[in-house]
Amino acid sequence: TKKYIIIFSITIIIILNVICPYLVKIKLENIPYSTLIYDSNNIEIWEINSKNGLRHINLELKDYPDFLKKIVVNIEDKRFYYHNWIDYVSIFRAFLNNIFWYKKQWASTIETQIIKNNNIFSKKETQKRWYSKKIIEFLWALNLNKNYKKDELLQIYLNDTPFSSIYYGFASASRNYYKKDIKDTSKAEMIWLLTIINNPIKYSPISNYSNFRERFVLITNSLAENKIISNEEKKEILDEKLNFSWEFNQKLPYINDFLKNNFNIKSSKIQTTIDYNLSKKIDDLAKTSINKLAWKNVWDYWIIIIDKKTMELKVMIWWVNYDNKNGQVNSTTSLRQPWSALKPLIYLKAFKDLWKTPSSTILDLPVQFLTNDWNVYSPKNYSLNYAWEVSLAESLSQSLNIPAVKLLNELWIDNFLNFLKKLEFTSLDKSWDYYWLSLALWSAEVNLFELTKAYWIFANDWKLCEIKIISQEKDKCTQIIEKKYTDMVYEILSNRYFKLKWFALNSNLDFEDKEVFVKTWTSRNYKDNWTIWFTKDYLIWVWSWNKDWSEMMWVSWVSWAWEIFKNIVYELDKSIIVPKTINLDTKNTDYLEIISPLNESVYKIDNSIPIEKQNIKLEFKTNIKYDSYTWILNWNEIKNEYLNIKNLEKTNTLEIILKKENINIFNQKSHFEVK
Repeated sequence: TKKYIIIFSITIIIILNVICPYLVKIKLENIPYSTLIYDSNNIEIWEINSKNGLRHINLELKDYPDFLKKIVVNIEDKRFYYHNWIDYVSIFRAFLNNIFWYKKQWASTIETQIIKNNNIFSKKETQKRWYSKKIIEFLWALNLNKNYKKDELLQIYLNDTPFSSIYYGFASASRNYYKKDIKDTSKAEMIWLLTIINNPIKYSPISNYSNFRERFVLITNSLAENKIISNEEKKEILDEKLNFSWEFNQKLPYINDFLKNNFNIKSSKIQTTIDYNLSKKIDDLAKTSINKLAWKNVWDYWIIIIDKKTMELKVMIWWVNYDNKNGQVNSTTSLRQPWSALKPLIYLKAFKDLWKTPSSTILDLPVQFLTNDWNVYSPKNYSLNYAWEVSLAESLSQSLNIPAVKLLNELWIDNFLNFLKKLEFTSLDKSWDYYWLSLALWSAEVNLFELTKAYWIFANDWKLCEIKIISQEKDKCTQIIEKKYTDMVYEILSNRYFKLKWFALNSNLDFEDKEVFVKTWTSRNYKDNWTIWFTKDYLIWVWSWNKDWSEMMWVSWVSWAWEIFKNIVYELDKSIIVPKTINLDTKNTDYLEIISPLNESVYKIDNSIPIEKQNIKLEFKTNIKYDSYTWILNWNEIKNEYLNIKNLEKTNTLEIILKKENINIFNQKSHFEVK
């Protein structure tokens, strides 16, 4: 009965060969692909498993080694390029074995194995007796052969052959077993893979080494007999030491996690702006610096480097020992108190709204502010000393706390907070009275990646731009403030002569031959230390701290993260620039400021005080020569220098006009509220 069934089946298959071109094309199962992450130079840095948890890489046939293609065809289907759909020689051999020697053989071809690998059979069909299933398999293989080219079928086979429940295809198997790409494998390693695919469990080199070795020797001998390899190659292949690594060497794991957590990944290939070689160089440089500081209990760092010209993220490192599961926290996207990092933005706003200039002076003396709950807030400088009267250029370059708080008080908190939101600080989601004047120093928590982005307005001539992480992203920039104001901050924080009053000569923040914009911060208890800088080509951010929050020891404010930074600057920037001086001539820019009432300020009626005594004194500052001035309140001229609250509207507009020889020469407005 078996003999007649097989003869009948072969007859039917031959007949169907005539009508096969009219069969509907089989749609092969789409096995989900992994996502490959590349750097800007096409260096692969990571492979993200598919949503099904599979490791499956799609390669073009030309990307597979010629030797692998040759041995696969020779061992799996010698006449692959010559038969139309089934191998008649193998069919005849299987026929004889099944009829006379009762050895069950399937006469498989690459096409029939593709059918099996793609799960085309339904559950009902897979339960049929082997010869009935084989007939159906041949019919499907016939369909494949009529609708696909041979090279297409070989590519499908190489990509989709399962090596386990997770790894599909020779490319993924090579990563799993050897920690290397398929193009980098030796001839012996390719034959090892070919040995395994017949039955990954039965021929496992780990759990069933004897079975594996027996089949490996058999395949190698067969290749030598068929002149695919020489006898010398055969000996070398059989003698090569078996070395399975079981895990592909992934690069920059923090970039992989950053992409997975912040992007909706759908493509099988993503090219990032990250520079792998630069990342490794910077990482090695930072580790060298950290090793020198280890005796001071300094152990960790985070680094961001952005290309100023292209706005591309080139380096993001956020854990020196990332393999430690307890440390895999991305500090660049975590909320941290910015401390003095907001000061340049306060000065920037003061230059615009308060008509201040770098040469404007301010008193750095003890000061007290009354809080909403009637407590006293007394800001102190980091040094606990006072500088008396200083220019704004000096106070910003020395990062003095008291002048920064006083400027924020003049600006008014709500006005500054709205400015920060324009700079896309999405983490600042509370009202102004929650942050209050301590916003200048410590009360807020911001996303440090957003903080770096905000500093882009200094590095890129007033433009706030999206940092590009995926290649081919379009530039997205918005003008936030005029360039003349960002230039003022840039000149202060990039000029060596201002830094020397605060940082020692030849320290890590003193660049004799470069123009480097620098803003730093160090906690008073020496638990962390970070800085944002940029040079002519790169914006750089370095933060150093210990994951266990242990205090650093014997560190100064110019060591630590700043030592890493200086090494990075000289690695990235080989040019020599002579720093410029700054002209502090107070006559350089005309200004007129209403200092009472401050713009955007709010006055609350105090019911415990008679309303007749609740007055606002009108005050202004200017360096403009004038003969007379006029106050205008809500478009009406007023003579009195005091405003009584009971006579004011809820929303008020105050304007001062300077006159010379009865001609209006300058004016300034202020808006304030009464509640």
